[in-house]
Amino acid sequence: MTNDITPEIRRLKIADIPQLIECVKRCYGDSYPFHEMYDPVALQKIVDDKLMHSVVAQHPDGHLIGHCALTFDSASNTAPEAGKMIVDPDFRGHHIAEAMAKKRIEIAKELDLVGFWTDCVTNHPYSQDEMIAFGAQETGVLLGAAPSREMAGLQNFTDTRMSFLSCYLSLKESVSTIYLPQNHIDFVSDLAKKIHVDRTINVSSALGSGQSEYSVAVNPATQTANIKVQHIGKDFALAISSELTKLELQNLAFTMLNLPISQEAAALAFSQLEDMGFFWGAWLPNYSAQGDVLRLQKLHESVNVDEIICARAQGEDIKKYVISEWNRVGKK
Repeated sequence: MTNDITPEIRRLKIADIPQLIECVKRCYGDSYPFHEMYDPVALQKIVDDKLMHSVVAQHPDGHLIGHCALTFDSASNTAPEAGKMIVDPDFRGHHIAEAMAKKRIEIAKELDLVGFWTDCVTNHPYSQDEMIAFGAQETGVLLGAAPSREMAGLQNFTDTRMSFLSCYLSLKESVSTIYLPQNHIDFVSDLAKKIHVDRTINVSSALGSGQSEYSVAVNPATQTANIKVQHIGKDFALAISSELTKLELQNLAFTMLNLPISQEAAALAFSQLEDMGFFWGAWLPNYSAQGDVLRLQKLHESVNVDEIICARAQGEDIKKYVISEWNRVGKK
């Protein structure tokens, strides 16, 4: 089989799902962390529910050799994740990922999205290069957020958990107000200009009202917990501290918390979370209809930051900020 081909780049059809699963297996074996990519019933459901808008690359002989997608985690998620980029190891180096990413941007514009975000792997610069070429900007680094995984045909690290460089691609103007502690104002003001979002950034000591609303999801396979905050209440610090006590029993490596920074109580909540060992992860503008989300992270084991490769100086600057914040508050 020759790899000197021009594949057809198109949207995924339901009939493609069995071939897509085979493509995932050729690239990752059984180690791909989004387990729905191995489950035909689950895949069809998220496609039918319009939570995943997929692009595929089809070889002239009919089989699939690539995939990427825009994925919404719920109906309230307005800036989806651009990810699940998979290219058959026999066909790498032929700009297939770039061609699929172009089609994905077309779909994003058809959906009238204000923007989307992506987590790029950091054991090589290729996926970062692709996003940067389209104008994406770095907003954070998630340290040791996933177990190392084997990627056929690429250099792999197996002695440390994988980190991700988070990027945001703005597709149209968005103006809003966010609330942060004083010590992050200068950094975020500068970052807002780089990622092309218009933000009024305020400091506030306001407490939340009522009871906090949030969800907690634990993934034992990846040793991670994900806390998604919908409403910051008066009981916020006590409620999250209680959840962390419960999570301590589960031998996790990484905890992530999504904080809605469009709520006035977010500034004080951020400081309270720093007291619990959380630190800057990544900024996700326009994440929901309510506004921006800031991902905070808490590590429970060491990470080899020297293995984190950034494609350009802007990424290195973000990496330095995240590591400095980890050293300041995260290693308590």
